[in-house]
Amino acid sequence: MAKKKPQPPKIGPKKSPKKRARPEPEPPAGLPDRRAMEGVMREFLGGLFGGPAADTPLDQAQQLVYEAFEEPDPKKRAKLAKQALDRSPDCADAYVLLAEQAKTRKEALGLYEQAVAAGERAIGPDAFTEDVGHFWGLLETRPYMRAREGLAHTLWTLGRREEAVGHLQAMLRLNPGDNRGLRYTLASWLLDLDRDDELARLLEQYDEGSATWAYTRALLAFRRQGDTPEARKQLKTARKANKHVPAYLLGEEPMPPEQPPSYSPGDESEAVIYAAAGLSAWRSTPGALTWLREATKGATKKRKAKEPKAAGPSAVGKARLKKLPQEFDAWQADCRPLGSLVEHEGGMVQPWIVLVASRSGGLILAQEMSLEPPSAALMWDVPARAMGEPMMEQPHRPTEVQVRPDPLWDELRPHLDDLGVECVEADELDLIGFVLDDLAKHLTREEPPGLLEMPGIMPDGGAGFYEAAAEFYRQAPWKRLGYEEAIRVECDRYESGPWYAVVMGQSGLTLGVALYEDLGLLRRMWSGELSEEENARLTVALTVTFDPESQMPTADLLAAREHGWAVAGPEAYPSAFRKEKGLSMRPPLAWELELLEGCLRALPRFIAGHPPGDPKTHRMTVPVATGELTLALSWVEEE
Repeated sequence: MAKKKPQPPKIGPKKSPKKRARPEPEPPAGLPDRRAMEGVMREFLGGLFGGPAADTPLDQAQQLVYEAFEEPDPKKRAKLAKQALDRSPDCADAYVLLAEQAKTRKEALGLYEQAVAAGERAIGPDAFTEDVGHFWGLLETRPYMRAREGLAHTLWTLGRREEAVGHLQAMLRLNPGDNRGLRYTLASWLLDLDRDDELARLLEQYDEGSATWAYTRALLAFRRQGDTPEARKQLKTARKANKHVPAYLLGEEPMPPEQPPSYSPGDESEAVIYAAAGLSAWRSTPGALTWLREATKGATKKRKAKEPKAAGPSAVGKARLKKLPQEFDAWQADCRPLGSLVEHEGGMVQPWIVLVASRSGGLILAQEMSLEPPSAALMWDVPARAMGEPMMEQPHRPTEVQVRPDPLWDELRPHLDDLGVECVEADELDLIGFVLDDLAKHLTREEPPGLLEMPGIMPDGGAGFYEAAAEFYRQAPWKRLGYEEAIRVECDRYESGPWYAVVMGQSGLTLGVALYEDLGLLRRMWSGELSEEENARLTVALTVTFDPESQMPTADLLAAREHGWAVAGPEAYPSAFRKEKGLSMRPPLAWELELLEGCLRALPRFIAGHPPGDPKTHRMTVPVATGELTLALSWVEEE
């Protein structure tokens, strides 16, 4: 199958479906906030069992919060929440409401921390021993559980991921019945952090047949075992649970900008929700998406029978050809690789074509396509077919065959001599060249220039960039970062700058790094102020993304193979481009490629050694193809 024509990738925060930095309170349109229903339940149970009236300060504060849950106006909700805190500082839900409306993640974090502390004070220390096992079953503990869940999500988006996981694990110990479905979030987080042993225990603890669990089991089996019968069995079970998931993981179906508010088992809505949470782990697992693609397309089944093997010259065959009449005719014969690639059995291959044409008559007499470099046997079979079963004209032997110098023809020359056909070497084969040039126009897709076609970029420069990209991919620095983190990059070697590096990969839709030039525009994108159209029109960035080889420009893929450039995996081919305003893109210039190489080497070290919030600027010297490059890196503070 031919490769799809590449489309300009959408870089930046608006590319992925909206990720929830914390649990969102808004229910589907037309339905009340579920939390408000707890107020009704509280009154009902109090009346049924003769419970105390809501006369304590905390009870009064909670009642105000229930009113706030039903209030659609954000300002009025916040006002009610503040009134609740005036009644009782132990009202956890009031802090949760304010955190949900916080302008920054740091502000939200502080409010959620206060909410958890308030919840602990409200229920008292005895609840953490006496009520373990059924925490969510008690209305009094629910504000605490909501607060801690919100805290976990906020910590995750801030990149404090180990802490976030710890909170969810603790909540499942308090409430193993998991009414909130925290196990699904925890499973995706454990995958992202490569904590496979803990994930295996979680899967065993909650033995269920949901699509999320089935696909998680399949991915875990592949990570541990590779393409084994057991892994394929798990994947088969997962596909039975929901057949729509592979299309979203493989990018064959676009992810919607918003996640569905609910889902039905086996439905596309379930597939979207799973893919949004699980795509990052699938993309970060080397070979996983290739394995999924092959299994989905049936490539792991028994292969089709191969085409008949080339026969080559034989005494019987030559005797039959000698009986053909010989005409004064000059032929040209050649084999060449085509300039385009085709998909074959899960990979991209460069096909070869063998052509035989009559120079005297200007006609193609025989041709053969091969997915491998032609052998001497195939090089014989095609001219033999041109003599005995030509596509045009009557069967006959020519007087000569013009060929380019090649050891294969040296091997076949004695057999042509036996037929009375002279094998003549020629530096150029004009008719064959014309035919192949015309064929290339029809087969080759329109693509941007390759890296080596850009001025000043040599194979060593491409090798350095690919090596840096492969190491960047293996280190997966996106696993250490939350959302909306930027790193200021400065370099004295270049007149331009600074740049603002954004590592992409948290959502799994796009892996790589983008160097933005306008911090103000970047912040506007993060805030959601810009539409998709405005984002595309205004964004300027120097970008590296990681893609499967089927999406790579042909020139770069062929150059990588020819020069042996390093690649981290079949889904991790680096594609570098500069995104201009509008949808215009071009390959990087030589100095831009050098800058990208330096950033790919320096950013993982900087992220590992200096967590977000470190106010200092750190200078790092890294090797690049031209020698060394010194970069000054610092975290961009959140407004």
